[in-house]
Amino acid sequence: MKRIMIVTAVIIGLAGCQMTSEDNIDWQQDNQVELMNSKIELNSAVWIDEMPSVGSEEDESKLNLALTLTSNQVIDPDIEIVEVVIRQGEESWVIDEEEYDVRVNNNHSWEIAAKSFHVLDASKPLDIAVQVNDEWIIQTNVSVDTVY
Repeated sequence: MKRIMIVTAVIIGLAGCQMTSEDNIDWQQDNQVELMNSKIELNSAVWIDEMPSVGSEEDESKLNLALTLTSNQVIDPDIEIVEVVIRQGEESWVIDEEEYDVRVNNNHSWEIAAKSFHVLDASKPLDIAVQVNDEWIIQTNVSVDTVY
């Protein structure tokens, strides 16, 4: 009996670890946040690449994101991009760290460039959440373009 209780406690604990921070996102928040003495704004461009690729036999990522973080103040170089989440309707997906690169354009502008295999409906807008340190920056109703 004692063993069953321990196993049950471990399973419950592990199930809690599988919960992502998606549950903690306030999707009503705006696209600006005050972080480390800088007001940082998120602006997003999203498109689906329908261009045929020559010589490629494997499926390529179709979803592309260019997420720009800008500020009038210098963006602290010690900030960390923790997580990127996209949501369309009731479904949400975490963009894996391997699927995006963070590029520092200058002291006032960073870009998160991502490619993903997630399938979206290009006719419906999506919401994007970027966790920077402990804060979320949210942009809602982002239109999805299609490139042919």
